Amino acid sequence: MKKLKTDNYKGTRDFYPRDVFVQKYIFDIWSKTVESFGFEEYHASVLENSEIYRAKNSDEIVNNQTYTFTDRGDREVTLRPEMTPTLARMIAAKKRELSFPLRYYSIPNCFRYERPQRGRMREFWQFNVDILNVKNDKFYDIEILKVINKILLNFKAKPTDFTIYINSRNLLNAVYKNYFDFNENEAKTYQSLLDKKDKISKDEFKKEYEKITDRDYVDIDKMDIKEVKKELGYINDIIAECKKDNIEVKFNQDIVRGFDYYTGIVFEVYDNDPENNRALFGGGRYENLIDMFETVKDNVSISGIGFGIGDVPMINFLESRNLIPEYKNNVDILIGIISDDKKVIDYADDLAKKLRDDGKNICVNYDNRKYNDYINMAEKNNIKNVIVVGEKELEEKKYEVKEV
Repeated sequence: MKKLKTDNYKGTRDFYPRDVFVQKYIFDIWSKTVESFGFEEYHASVLENSEIYRAKNSDEIVNNQTYTFTDRGDREVTLRPEMTPTLARMIAAKKRELSFPLRYYSIPNCFRYERPQRGRMREFWQFNVDILNVKNDKFYDIEILKVINKILLNFKAKPTDFTIYINSRNLLNAVYKNYFDFNENEAKTYQSLLDKKDKISKDEFKKEYEKITDRDYVDIDKMDIKEVKKELGYINDIIAECKKDNIEVKFNQDIVRGFDYYTGIVFEVYDNDPENNRALFGGGRYENLIDMFETVKDNVSISGIGFGIGDVPMINFLESRNLIPEYKNNVDILIGIISDDKKVIDYADDLAKKLRDDGKNICVNYDNRKYNDYINMAEKNNIKNVIVVGEKELEEKKYEVKEV
C-alpha cells in the first residue's frame, strides 16, 4: 500500500491542542470585547452560491482567487473568501423583521486561493464587526474606533504598540474633483496607486504619480479648498473626540483601502514594531450593502461601518510582544492507576465521577504505570495536579493530590 505524506494542504494549518488554546484565547478576547459594546454574534454556512461573489467582484477574482466548484446538483458553489456578501444576503432576506441599527459580529472560517506569505494563508479565520443601517454620523464612526482600541488594549498591548490611521473617501473625492479635476477612471487609478504606496519605492511612486497627474503632490491639510476643508473638518472632529478618551487617531491621506464599496471614512491599524511595520487590519464606512438582491424593490438602502481582523496577523502581533499566555491544559487532575485490580479501577472511576460532578476536568489513565511515569506525563502535558491510585488508596479510602 502506498504510504501517504503527513504534509497538510498548502496554505492551511493543523491545530494541535496548544494551537487551539491560542485560537480560543484570541476568539474569546474578540468576542467579549465587542459584546461589551452591545454586538451580537451571527453565523452562516461556509458554502455560498458563486453568483454572490460574481455580482460583487469580477469573474477573474472568482475564477482565480476562490475555491469554486460544481456540486452534484450542477450548482456552482464557492468556499467563502469573505463574510460581507453573506452578511448582505442575510440582511436582505430579513430586512423587514430586523430592528436597526444592528451591531453584528462573526468569526468565520474563510478560504482564498493565493500565494501563502507572512500574515496571509489560504485558510484563515476573520473577525468581522459591523454596525448596520446607521446614518453618516461621526459618533458611530467614533464607536468603531473605540472598539478597535479596546480590543488591542484587552490583549494587553500598549497604546504605543499600534497606530490607528484614518482617511475619508469623501475627502479624497473632494480632492480629486477640486484639485486634480479627475474623471472617475483617473480617480480609481490614483487610488490604486495610493493603496500600494508603501509597497513600492519612492522613485516608483513618483514616476507613477507623474503619469497620472500633472499637479504637484500636496498634503491635503494644506489645500485651501472649501469642500476639502469641510471633509477634513469631519475627520478632525473624530480625532478630537477620540482624544478625549485617550485614543490616538492620526490622519493619513494615503489610506484608501482596496475595496471599492467604501464611501465614507476608511481606517487602518498599523503595527509599530520595526520588524513588522505593516497594516494589521482595517475597514470603513459603506453604503448599498444589499442592493444586489432581488428582495430590494422599495429602494431600501442599508449602510454601515465595520472592519475585519485576520487571525494570522493577530497572532503575529501578539507573538512579537510575548502577549500570548502560557499554555494551560484544560485537565484539572490526572488520575493514574498503578494496579490491574478491578476494585482499584472501580475506585478510581468512582473518584473521577465525584470530581467531575464537582466541576473538575478529570483524565483517568488505566495503563498501570509507575508513580513517576504519571508525574512525568503530567509535566509533559501541562497538567498541574496528579492523583495516583493503587491498593493502598483503595484500602484507606484516601488519596493525595500531588501538585506538579
